Amino acid sequence: MRLTVKQMEVLHAIVVAGSITAAKRVLQLSQPTISQQLAKMERTLGTQLIYRGRGEALKLTAAGDYWYKTAKRILTELDQAEQQHRMLFDEKRLTLHFGTTPSLRGRFTEAAARTALEQNQFARFDFDWAITSEEVVENINAHKYNCGVVSSASIDDQRAQFHIEHLFRDQIVWVVPTSVPDAAIERALTTFDVPDDAEALTRYVDVTPAIPWRERSDNWFRTMLPFASPFFGCITHQAAVDFVAAGLATCHTPISLLPNLPTTVRDRIKVYDIGQHIRDVVFVMPRHLRSLKPFATFSDRISTYARETYSDVGASENIRPLPGVAHTHKAAE
Repeated sequence: MRLTVKQMEVLHAIVVAGSITAAKRVLQLSQPTISQQLAKMERTLGTQLIYRGRGEALKLTAAGDYWYKTAKRILTELDQAEQQHRMLFDEKRLTLHFGTTPSLRGRFTEAAARTALEQNQFARFDFDWAITSEEVVENINAHKYNCGVVSSASIDDQRAQFHIEHLFRDQIVWVVPTSVPDAAIERALTTFDVPDDAEALTRYVDVTPAIPWRERSDNWFRTMLPFASPFFGCITHQAAVDFVAAGLATCHTPISLLPNLPTTVRDRIKVYDIGQHIRDVVFVMPRHLRSLKPFATFSDRISTYARETYSDVGASENIRPLPGVAHTHKAAE
């Protein structure tokens, strides 16, 4: 029996995701199926590829490391060959699959779709998102996405394999219901006294799973609004802003989310600069795809669009200074 492409995809996904359980998300397969494919691969090779142990970090055997690197190379070459085939022999089947996160998708949905359409070199454009930048990168590595917009930190240890375009610097902003008077906000920030008409200031929204800058966000609330508690919890910044628009609490969100908010939400919130940058945002594409003209053209156009669009997002979204509080911008650690 010979090894199969599916078995190589399974091994590659397990290593990229960090565990068999996490690989389910990338492969869209059940855990028993993934385990069976891995076991078949090990039987075919006559050797163990992954050390198994409860609660332990994933660890490859020497053979596992060899076959992971081999699978990575073969899958990359296969993906490149398939894309090249479509360009040379079947142009109508060339597909562009673009991924990002809910907070970063901003104006990219319309721009990426329009750019792909205007190029007239793709048969189909798919737009998808994952909860975190790390998951987007996982899907690119697993050949589920062709490219994406992510935080720079999510590719720190993988830069050699990607073409990277820096787009903009993102920052944290504080979102408050418009129903809360400006005078009440200044009073709460300077005296820690909350007027009766500003009850929303006593609660904030906790976004889970843990975001990279969550500790700094929590520290800000403990320092600036020590009386506030994380009464609400949700998994996306969009949902957190919805709570705020309802007049129930305040929250932190990346400034890059604001262009994507519907008018019905944006009109019910006001946004304050708290002086902290949180991430560098980049466009990433595997280097082998960048060598194909349709993908290179898309990369250049969407990167130019993002740099031009987000250069003045703070001004266009009416970001206000914190009333009664002086601060300077702090970069992400």
